Amino acid sequence: MRSKNQLHILFTGLAILAITGCGGQSGLKFSTSQVQGTVNYQGKPLESGKIRFIPDGKVVNGQVAGKAIFADIQDGKYSVSSEDGATVGKNRIEIKSYRGSGKKVVSSGGESQKIEEVVQFLPSKYNTESTLSIEIKEGENVQDFDLK
Repeated sequence: MRSKNQLHILFTGLAILAITGCGGQSGLKFSTSQVQGTVNYQGKPLESGKIRFIPDGKVVNGQVAGKAIFADIQDGKYSVSSEDGATVGKNRIEIKSYRGSGKKVVSSGGESQKIEEVVQFLPSKYNTESTLSIEIKEGENVQDFDLK
């Protein structure tokens, strides 16, 4: 059986680890900035979708210094505030948009109700295999995307 002093030291050590997060995030410093722009597909504003900014920055303690963020695309426009902002530096971009396929499928809600299937219709070169990237700078950024 451990003494009260040993238990006190053990719990104090665990509390310090919990508070500091084992040091995993302590060295990760990054800035975020506002970004806005337009997304066109085949010459027309993308009706709706999501744009994702994935930092391609410096690795600190095995983790990228930054965070991936999403923004909604509505009528070809997107905007991210500086508070929710994209990580300053190089960011890989993924753009997705969904529409009905015309096929009916069984609802995943456990009911035998059929609903229209929704599919991601943009080519993979704009999302899962994206080579799109931008450099986010301090302050305001405007970036338009013209997808073919």
